[in-house]
Amino acid sequence: MWDSAEGFFGSYYIYWISVFLFIGYGASLLTLYLTGILLARRSIKRTKQRSVFLRAEDIVSATDIPSVTVIAPAYNEGLTIIENVKSLLSIQYPYYELILVNDGSKDDSLKKLIDEFELEQQDATFITQPIPTASVKYIYRSKKRKYTQLTVIDKNNGGKADAINAGVNFANTELVIFTDVDCIIEQDAILKMVRPYLEEDDKEIIGCGGGVGIANDSIIRNGILTELRLPSRLIPMTQVVEYIRAFLLGRMAWSEINGLMLISGAFGMYPRKRVIEVGGFNPKTVGEDLELCIRLRKHMEEKKIPYKVVYLPETLCWTEGPSDYKILVMQRDRWARGLWETMSLHKDLLFNKKYRKMGFLYYPYWLIFEFGAPIVEFMGVICMIAFTFFGWINWSFAILLFFAAYLVGCVFSTIAIFMYIKSFNHYTRPKQIVELLLAAYLEPFLYHPILLFGQIKGYYKKLFDITSGWGNMTRKGFKVSKSQQS
Repeated sequence: MWDSAEGFFGSYYIYWISVFLFIGYGASLLTLYLTGILLARRSIKRTKQRSVFLRAEDIVSATDIPSVTVIAPAYNEGLTIIENVKSLLSIQYPYYELILVNDGSKDDSLKKLIDEFELEQQDATFITQPIPTASVKYIYRSKKRKYTQLTVIDKNNGGKADAINAGVNFANTELVIFTDVDCIIEQDAILKMVRPYLEEDDKEIIGCGGGVGIANDSIIRNGILTELRLPSRLIPMTQVVEYIRAFLLGRMAWSEINGLMLISGAFGMYPRKRVIEVGGFNPKTVGEDLELCIRLRKHMEEKKIPYKVVYLPETLCWTEGPSDYKILVMQRDRWARGLWETMSLHKDLLFNKKYRKMGFLYYPYWLIFEFGAPIVEFMGVICMIAFTFFGWINWSFAILLFFAAYLVGCVFSTIAIFMYIKSFNHYTRPKQIVELLLAAYLEPFLYHPILLFGQIKGYYKKLFDITSGWGNMTRKGFKVSKSQQS
């Protein structure tokens, strides 16, 4: 009888302690998301007010604006490389150069570039290397006058981070922008990205990020996005919702309190001298964008120099998102491994008064809610299965809790979608709005479980030290307008 009672009360406590822990975690997330909405709304309003006083057309006519180098690494991008280089060359900015780093591609990428832009081979021995990289073989420059700002570096393979570092070594401008060669950048993107560097007097801007959008099935003409369409497939369309929510609500909120710890590797601007001071990107992690931003912040904290990391809400860069589950899982597997590596590399931040808010607020948030969320969710699934097996589940309560969580998620996605539509001129047609909302409401069932699987897969690889690199992210390429094809 005693054993039976003890077993009963033990089961009772295990069940309710688990329930309260999961509810407490969820309630904390809910509070953070609500706070994020308020901060993001204030940040968007402030950014729009500032843009009135310093417009893009005022910047382009100025003579004292900073010079910029756009650095784009490329590996086996032959399918889209010409269109994407043309896009990067169409950017409107008086003082910028484009460095494309061919990181030992095995396809016809380099040949296509040589043929299309009439590139001439030059000696690469004169390049100084403040950041060590894999060896550079040749430098290529175009014989055409209209492509004088284009430089192609051909080097031995060293990975994305290594390729970007080679571009930083070669650049001689004040600011550098890191992007992916498969991205389509808005023509006035640099004009908008330099604005914070011109506005800020009290603090040094060590990083500026711009919004990244999904452009699957959109129309590209001469490297310019001429018609933005919603993706026809559910997976990339749901990514549109995910990106809107993450960039508009998450990063705008953190930017408002100078707590931004991540600038997307797809599009970010940094002072070249600061990047060199910290040794460039770390080639030993696949989450190099997050790791660099954290290392830059630590560097400034240690030097006791006032600084800011800012984010611009407007979508300035368009990329092709994974179009099927296999590629999506590979992407999130890689992101999870990168997050694990970065959290491990910078564990000295945790509750370290030397780093002030980074140590007591920003890093703990990333550790508990970014790194920890997939683990908590996965444990929730395991607990649900175990509790069902032992007959501990109160199904009425469980179903009510599930629908509450589902509705809260839908509300946040809906708020993000309408905030985006109100602020920018994308996806304004009623049909597009309905499709975005439908994708948001289907996301928890058809999309989010796949993300969780990819994240847990990445954690599993790190836990058991399974070697895995970037993976082969196969792309279909953007749609080119018929008039251009002809």
